[in-house]
Amino acid sequence: MLLTKKVALVTGASRGIGRAIALGMAQEGANVVVNYLHSEEKANEVARGISQYGREALVVKADVSSPSEVERMRKLTLEKFAGVDILVNNAGTHHHLKSWEMDLAEWKRVLSVNLDGVFLCTKAFNPEMRAKKWGRIINISSIVGFTGTDHEAHYAASKAALIGLTKSLALELAQYGVTVNAVAPGWIETDMTSGMTAEDRKKGLELIPLRRIGRPEDIAYTTVFLASDLASFITGQTIHVNGGEAMF
Repeated sequence: MLLTKKVALVTGASRGIGRAIALGMAQEGANVVVNYLHSEEKANEVARGISQYGREALVVKADVSSPSEVERMRKLTLEKFAGVDILVNNAGTHHHLKSWEMDLAEWKRVLSVNLDGVFLCTKAFNPEMRAKKWGRIINISSIVGFTGTDHEAHYAASKAALIGLTKSLALELAQYGVTVNAVAPGWIETDMTSGMTAEDRKKGLELIPLRRIGRPEDIAYTTVFLASDLASFITGQTIHVNGGEAMF
């Protein structure tokens, strides 16, 4: 197993990509902190799945954009596991709006979760990594951070900014044996994409050379690899998982 005796914290782990990552970490030997904000029952389902792999799970409700709630999550994690080895910043939010349709509050709401949340969680959970000279931080960005999008500029802006944050954190933490990388998913079958019409899905598939929609597990496999010792010489990078939809 790639992650035996490791502890992973996955934000936004109750569903979709976060759920797949949490279960993937457990399957490879890690105990997992399951963070959620709204879906308590789904988070508990993920915890039950983790226990089926013989791993321990800690379920914590916390808004990653709130410094006080992140600090509470840190304290609970330290009580249970004495810190984390792997931090996956997956929690995110979006809202389909043209830029002229959103007000400043909506803009700040998306940036506070998608960008501020990564900053706050990284700041809270990297001290133990630095102390033991080993750690993995993996930030979930998006293809639209590179291509842009015509319906949610705030989301694209947050995901693009996350790339710069990832590179800067990688430079800061390299001397401590901590790697920091990002994963940029393309079109993945999750709740966020479930409302698409048949026509939109047909058009979308035509843009993907592999001619299929991605699965949450496709992101989980990549994240598990980056969290393992197999990726010990990779830092400051963004791994694109999009079926060839955009090649950089």
